[in-house]
Amino acid sequence: MSSIFWPCDVARSGFCYGWDYPGLCVAGVLEVEGDSHADALLQRVAHSAEAQALIKICGTPRVLGRCVFSSFVRSSYPQPDVKIFCGPSRACSTAYIYYHRHDANSLRFYALGSNGTRLFDLQDEVLLSSLKHDFTHIASSRSAPNTGQILVNQWNSAKSLEQFIKHEQRVQTTVVQEPNARFKEASKFTAINKKIQCTIDRVESSTNLFWGVTSFVFVHSREFSVVVQQIESRARKLRRLLRGVQPVPNGDARLKSSQYIEFYNTLWIILNDLIIGIALRQFLRQDRQAFLHHFKLIFEDKAVYKIRQILLWLDSWPAGLKLNTELSRFYSHSFMGLIALWNRGFQTVTPLLPMLLSALELGSAFGVTMAFAMVCDLVCVFMAHVQLCYLVSVTVYGHLLRLAASLWNLFRGRRYNVIRNRTDPWDYDVDQLLLGTILFTLVAYLFPTVLVYYILFAIMRVSTILVYASLETALAFMNYFPLFVLMLRVKDPQRSPGNLYMRVKPTDGGSGVDVCVENHPLPLAVTFSQYTELWKRLAKHYHPFRLVWFVMLGRVLDTIPRTYIHGTAMG
Repeated sequence: MSSIFWPCDVARSGFCYGWDYPGLCVAGVLEVEGDSHADALLQRVAHSAEAQALIKICGTPRVLGRCVFSSFVRSSYPQPDVKIFCGPSRACSTAYIYYHRHDANSLRFYALGSNGTRLFDLQDEVLLSSLKHDFTHIASSRSAPNTGQILVNQWNSAKSLEQFIKHEQRVQTTVVQEPNARFKEASKFTAINKKIQCTIDRVESSTNLFWGVTSFVFVHSREFSVVVQQIESRARKLRRLLRGVQPVPNGDARLKSSQYIEFYNTLWIILNDLIIGIALRQFLRQDRQAFLHHFKLIFEDKAVYKIRQILLWLDSWPAGLKLNTELSRFYSHSFMGLIALWNRGFQTVTPLLPMLLSALELGSAFGVTMAFAMVCDLVCVFMAHVQLCYLVSVTVYGHLLRLAASLWNLFRGRRYNVIRNRTDPWDYDVDQLLLGTILFTLVAYLFPTVLVYYILFAIMRVSTILVYASLETALAFMNYFPLFVLMLRVKDPQRSPGNLYMRVKPTDGGSGVDVCVENHPLPLAVTFSQYTELWKRLAKHYHPFRLVWFVMLGRVLDTIPRTYIHGTAMG
C-alpha cells in the first residue's frame, strides 16, 4: 500500500502536481488541456526568482498524475481517483493522508518535533491496521535524516506554490502584466517598511553623540541601579518593536511566525505593563498621605528602633549567654552609632519623601516594572545601614575564622603551602607554639561574641536579600512573560505548533477511516522554558543551603547579577 498526501481543500479534477520525494505529496491541481502544458507551467514557475527559496527547502515540483472526482461520492474529505505518472504507486493500492494548506499570511504552519526523525508514534489500532506503510522509512539513496522536515516544508509551502502558479498564469494570459492584489500589498508593505527603516536610521545618525553618552552612562551605572537596567531593557524592547517587522525568505513560515509572535508579545507586555502601572499610580495618588505616614512609622520602628533594642539586649548577657563584656559593648555602641547616624540622615530627608513618592508615581506611569525597579533601588538605599553593619561584622568574622584555621594547622604541625595549594608538615619552634597558644586563647574567648553579632546582621541581610529577590523575580517575569504565546495557544494553536499527530475519523459510510495530519499545540514546558531556566538560576543563587553555607564560611551575601537574568530571558 502506498500513501499520497492530499490537501483537504482540493476537490477538483485535473493534473495534480507536487513532489515525489520523500513521499507523494500533492500540492494542488491544474485545470489545463494536457500534461505537457502543466509541465511547462511548472517549469516556468521553477525558474522564477520567487520560487527559488521554496525549491531549496522542498525540492522541484512536478506533475504527478491525473485525478478525477466523482460527484456521487460523499465524504468529509476529497476522494479522488488518481492515476499516478511517476513513483512506485502505480501498481499498488492507495491510502490518502490529508493535510491543510495553510496560507503564509495566516501564519499557520506545521512543525516537526525535535525528538528524532520519525514524525508520528502510531498508537491507534485502527490506524495501525489501515496504514501498513511508513513514509519515514522509504528506501532511497538520498540521506534519510531530513526526510521528515522536507515533507513538513512541502505541506507548509503547498499554498505558496499554488499562488506562484496562479500569478504565472495571469502573467501569461495578459499583455500588460498587472500584479495581483497580494503582490501589490507586499510591495506596499515593503515600501512602508523601507521608509520606517530610513527614518530610524536618520534618527539614529542624528542622535549618535547622545546615544554614545547615554550608553557610556548606562554601562557604568547599570550594575548599581535596577532603574537604569530597566530603562535599558525597555529601550531594547522599543528598538525591537521598531525593527520587528522584517522581510523573510519565501516559504519560511517558521521564521515569519517567530518574528510575528516576538513582535506582538513585546507589544502586549509593554501595553499591559503601562496599564497596570497607571492603575498603581492612581492607587498611590488616592492613599498618598496614609502611605507616607505608615512608611515613616514602619521604617523607623523596624529598621531603627528594633535593631537598637536587639543590640542593647545582646549587650546585657541575654538568656545567660555570657559574652565578652568589653567586646560586646564595643560592638553594640559602634553599631548603634552607625544606626543613629543613618537615622539622622533619614530624618533630614524625611521632608523629601513626598517628592520621592511623586517620583514613584511618575515611574508608575511608564509601567509597573519601572515602579518595581525603583522600589528595588529604594530597598538598597533605605537598608544601607544594615548592609554596612553586615559588612563590618562579616569582615571581622571572616578574619577570625581564618585565624582559627591557621592556628589549627599550627597545633597539628602543618602549614599551608600557597604555591601548591595544600597543607604540608612543618616543624614549629617553641616560641611559635607559645604565640599560637596565646592567640588561640584570645580567639576562643572572643569568637562567641563575634559570632552572635555576626548571626544577627547575617539574618537581617538574608531577609533583605529575600525581599530584593522577590522583587527581582517579579520584575523578570513581568518583563518577559509569554502572554501573546498563551493567547495564541487558546485562540489558534496552529500558529504555535509543537508536534504532529494523525487524527483518525471514520468515513461517512463507516467502511473505513480518514486520516488527517494535525498539530499539537506548543507544550507549556517549551513556552515557559526560559522561565524554567530563570527559576533554576534564581533558586541556585538563593538556595537556603547555599545561603547558610556562605554564612558559615563568612562569605559576603550578595544579590544575583542582572546579567544572569537578562542572559536567560533573552537567550
